[in-house]
Amino acid sequence: MNQTNLIVQRVLDSNPLLEAFGNAKTPRNDNSSRFSKFVQLQFHVEFLGKAQPSCNIAGSFSHTYLLEKSRVTHYESPTNERNFHIFYQLLAAPESFKTKIWKKLAGKKPVSFKYIGASRTKKIEGLTDGQRWRRTMAALHTIGIKGEKLYSLFRAICVVMQLGNLIFKVDPLNEEGSAITSKNELNLLSEIIGIPTHILIKALTFKTVKAVHDTYSIPLTVVEAKEMCDSFAKEIYSILFDWLAQAVNDATCATKNYERASKVTNYHTIGLLDIFGFECFETNCFEQLCINHANERLQQKFTKDLFKSVREEYKVEGIGLRNVKYDDNQDVLNLIEGKMGLINLLNEECLRPRGNDADFVNKLYAIHQTTSSSVLKHDKKFNLSKTLFGIRHYAGTVEYDATNFLIKNGDTLGADVIEADATSTNEKK
Repeated sequence: MNQTNLIVQRVLDSNPLLEAFGNAKTPRNDNSSRFSKFVQLQFHVEFLGKAQPSCNIAGSFSHTYLLEKSRVTHYESPTNERNFHIFYQLLAAPESFKTKIWKKLAGKKPVSFKYIGASRTKKIEGLTDGQRWRRTMAALHTIGIKGEKLYSLFRAICVVMQLGNLIFKVDPLNEEGSAITSKNELNLLSEIIGIPTHILIKALTFKTVKAVHDTYSIPLTVVEAKEMCDSFAKEIYSILFDWLAQAVNDATCATKNYERASKVTNYHTIGLLDIFGFECFETNCFEQLCINHANERLQQKFTKDLFKSVREEYKVEGIGLRNVKYDDNQDVLNLIEGKMGLINLLNEECLRPRGNDADFVNKLYAIHQTTSSSVLKHDKKFNLSKTLFGIRHYAGTVEYDATNFLIKNGDTLGADVIEADATSTNEKK
């Protein structure tokens, strides 16, 4: 394979590779993207005195956004949803490979891990998890991830899965504290993550609070400890995904791979934005709000570029233009991201001691019921719940359930966990 063809192959392989780590089965789509990306195909264009210029594909570069990392720990299993594909692919890998990653992984199935769970899905777009595993491995090798680097990648996946198996219960010595009661699962986690069990216990069941002159170790409740454990798993997976996206860019970008890169000062590009479509399900949560906010932003840019800027340009040049009616969604954006908008109110509630989802919704209505009555929707059935609210988006009205909004928006990883992670004996590249 010549150099140009190798770059093209890497570009082609990068898409199913990122799909393996960033896509999942949802109620409406077996292979739904749970992240967004902006891809720039890079071309080297030369004018050699001919009628048509010479054009070679030189590489590609991708930016990834909005990874739905909450899926790592929570998804709707009754609807036969699944976690990210890569978990099921790893568990469907040959036993010989699983043993190289972690001896205790041998014989394990999705049902062995609480974050993953049993799956009734036999195939995704016509391929079994084992077949898709082989395609993922081929793509990883194509971009240069092999050997110990490959094993480290999948050991990190094992750490994420094993974190979900920890069980937290009330500390028998302190009813306001918590304890990890699944000792065998804790020992397995210690083995794969490379951190002693006593350090893990302290990091996941206590938090360090620093005063002016003193430092206190405060026990976490069972709920807080579980949230900390979930946040740790999500953070590991998020970092892993970003690392993989960077590895793809390193293997495909023109500046590092094009054979004539030293002689090229500028590349022509074709950009492709691949983002979630507008979402409206029977139950809409924090993830749908983030996705729909992104779509509102895109709609506003479209409106500005196509209508507002053109109108101003025509006006400056003295060209007559009849009045063109269009929907302007600025009111929706003001509600979501204004000075006292939804985002700021949610952040404020996350910082408030004993802040909760119901109080967040109550404040949202108290502040915006009048000023944003055309955008913020209230229905009589909302009176039966303290966490429901509606927004009239440009594409239609969506009713949201704010349950766990604070948890998902905060998702703060404690300093104790970060310090514990730094003690790991595993490779940290």
